[in-house]
Amino acid sequence: MEWADALLFGTPTRYGLPTAQLKQFLDQSGPLWARGKLVNKVASSFTSAATAHGGHETTIVALNNTFYHWGCVIVGPGYADPIQFQAGNPYGASHTSNNGATPPGETELASVEFQARRVTELAAAVKRGLTPA
Repeated sequence: MEWADALLFGTPTRYGLPTAQLKQFLDQSGPLWARGKLVNKVASSFTSAATAHGGHETTIVALNNTFYHWGCVIVGPGYADPIQFQAGNPYGASHTSNNGATPPGETELASVEFQARRVTELAAAVKRGLTPA
């Protein structure tokens, strides 16, 4: 993660939280955090859940808690693009799989594409602003 200008993590939701496997990976970031190697990185998150009320928003917010501790610049999609009014989640792209029966559709894919574009654009701007001319 040290070399990355932007961090975009996706995780299925587990009881409204990121998966244990992702949490274990993030928990191993302690040495990077202690050396300040994750400060000012642009970070964002997205999720999927089996059901409509399966914890989409709480999973994203829980994942972002790690980014706060790292000192990241957290970028959500907000309602900064018309697709987000269709997708309905300003915290991050999300998908309801209906227990795996429904693949992501055009709206979900457009939402995550917008979020990824926003993250990369802002990461480039932050990098330009932090790099001596």
